[in-house]
Amino acid sequence: MSRPEPPGRIHGHVTSADGRPVKGASVRIIDDGIVVDLQTTNDHGEFTSRLLFAGRYRLEVVTDGVSGTVDGVEVNLGRTTAVTISVA
Repeated sequence: MSRPEPPGRIHGHVTSADGRPVKGASVRIIDDGIVVDLQTTNDHGEFTSRLLFAGRYRLEVVTDGVSGTVDGVEVNLGRTTAVTISVA
């Protein structure tokens, strides 16, 4: 009997326009218009989502009046999807 695949995650880096990590940025993970997770970046500009169902997600980042968006981030069961988001 096989076990079901565990949900996936998104692990991301938020960078400024010049490539530096952005600490304390608010990251919203959105599925079909609904915020399903909210994270804050660490000192290295990194965040990791909670467990997510397989599918495509929109990521929105806001920090100090600047923002960035990435659409269509693919999450697969049992895997961590890496993404970099630049804010300007």
